[in-house]
Amino acid sequence: MKGRLVISGIAFCGALCGLVFAHARWMARAPRDPRFVRFMRRNNLRANANEVIPERGKALDRRGCPLDIAEAGSTFQKVIDELQLASGAPVPLTIDADLQAKAESLMEGKLGAVVALEPATGRIRALVNAPRAAYLTRALNGLYPPGSTFKVFMAAAALSADVDPVFDCPAAGWRPNRSTSPIRDSEVAEFARRRKAWKGFGRIGMSEAMVHSANTYFAQLGYALGAERFDAAVAAARLRDSATVLAANTVSLTGAGGGVPDGASAATLAPLAIGQGALQLTPLGVALVTAAVADDGLILAPTLSEAAKPTLRARPFTFAAAQRVKKMMRAAVRRGTGKVCDIPGLEVCGKTGTAQTGKGADHAWFTCFAPAASPRLVVTVLVEGGGFGARSAAPVARGILLEAQRLGYFR
Repeated sequence: MKGRLVISGIAFCGALCGLVFAHARWMARAPRDPRFVRFMRRNNLRANANEVIPERGKALDRRGCPLDIAEAGSTFQKVIDELQLASGAPVPLTIDADLQAKAESLMEGKLGAVVALEPATGRIRALVNAPRAAYLTRALNGLYPPGSTFKVFMAAAALSADVDPVFDCPAAGWRPNRSTSPIRDSEVAEFARRRKAWKGFGRIGMSEAMVHSANTYFAQLGYALGAERFDAAVAAARLRDSATVLAANTVSLTGAGGGVPDGASAATLAPLAIGQGALQLTPLGVALVTAAVADDGLILAPTLSEAAKPTLRARPFTFAAAQRVKKMMRAAVRRGTGKVCDIPGLEVCGKTGTAQTGKGADHAWFTCFAPAASPRLVVTVLVEGGGFGARSAAPVARGILLEAQRLGYFR
């Protein structure tokens, strides 16, 4: 009988110790478990509940100053909440509060987005969703036809594949076959409004085509590149892939992959090559393509984490191709459609974009980097329904570049 009691006592003590250990482990881990925190926020009715479990995580900008960028209830804020719970301290981000504030002020009253990042590190210095909303649907997840900003990708992809043709670009336009409507340049309509006839660009190469943003040239370039090489370039640049910019254990802030048709026919390649048709990219996606040219053919993984180390995301273009396109983009600012951003002493390289939507006013784009010799910052601006990129998006980019210059980015 005594033996049974001893055995029972030992079993009881073992079970009790197990319960104590499990309870201690739960007490240590539960307050940092996001599921527990969400439960407590819904059900904890104690007067000091907000002191025990913080209602909202805090973020710091690149200089360690308090930063209010994430809207309450957004995925962005949920990631910050969880990261702060894990570390017990505010979350350091790559955002520059001064540059962010300037970009937000320049986008006031507009619909659209701004992405500013360092091409050599992938660190995002400004991320603007205009107007502010609960979710960053425009900057990271908004899919739009990129318009002529996609000509940057097409030029770099073609040169990387040793495709560098000269084409005849007539005013009548160009069509890949008889069943399609001709693709024309905007100069036709501009001259018609002045009751004049435009003669077309004539025979031009890629550099002049970039300066004038010639649709007729790039439509033919897409046809010449062909579906197989186009798909290979898209895959190499990871245009269809999402990009996580800030991650916690159970939730992450991720930019959407682009909507790029696979296995396009010769006829559909023509509109894709000028950033139209079924093609859609996010503002972050356009910024990453621009960064690939700025950083000699490389794309670094975009990040909002100040602690993250630079990581190679893709190597879509050759060094030689990136260098050629860089010169083209500089010429487009110096004497082409991007003149408004020709800031003395800064050597801005850029490309305008005007994207037809079929549902009202065109979207305006401008994507750029500076300085040409050693790019420090990429700036991509989208203004929904803004019309010509040179008129509404480029002035915003100019203001951001000037603020970046004041802050010392280009020293």
